[in-house]
Amino acid sequence: MRRLLVLASGRGSNFRALLEAAKHGVLRAEIVALGVSKRESGAVQIAEAHRLPILFTPTEDEILDFVKRERIDAVILAGYMRILTPKFIEALRDDQGISRIVNIHPSLLPSFPGMNAYAQAFDAGVRETGITVHLVEKEVDGGPILEQKTFRIDQMRSAEEVEARGLPIEHDLFPRTVDWFVNGEYRVEKRGGRPYVRPA
Repeated sequence: MRRLLVLASGRGSNFRALLEAAKHGVLRAEIVALGVSKRESGAVQIAEAHRLPILFTPTEDEILDFVKRERIDAVILAGYMRILTPKFIEALRDDQGISRIVNIHPSLLPSFPGMNAYAQAFDAGVRETGITVHLVEKEVDGGPILEQKTFRIDQMRSAEEVEARGLPIEHDLFPRTVDWFVNGEYRVEKRGGRPYVRPA
């Protein structure tokens, strides 16, 4: 079974969704530990409830040492608010050069990268937005897209309403996408000189 390290910074709702998916066989992988960039992260209590080891504010070198020591197959970013360095990203590639770091972002990338994506979409007046699960590359929120899901927001009245609609989609899409990716059930093609990763 694939071994995963999850990194988080916030309330931990996507971390919880990954744990639940692993428990019910939707995510065919073992979540070995949690790393947090902030001790007050809500993900900490979730990890403690599941008796998982926690790496508190680890450096990138400490994360890489853990990955090597524990034979981690992929690093999953579940609301991790630190920008990863090129050195770290390069250290986590497979034999094909594909990143082994998976992130979730609350927009239809490449639209609305960065912070507060739900609010960005609402303020821009777009008719729909969505969720993206992608691989991490040096360009922030710019790695190969694994999966996307759209939803309409034109009748919504606040960014908070957009987020409330988006979160359940995140919690469904993220574990299912991580599952097929970490289990190698994908093909890699080239589009515009870039890797294009899709389910097999």
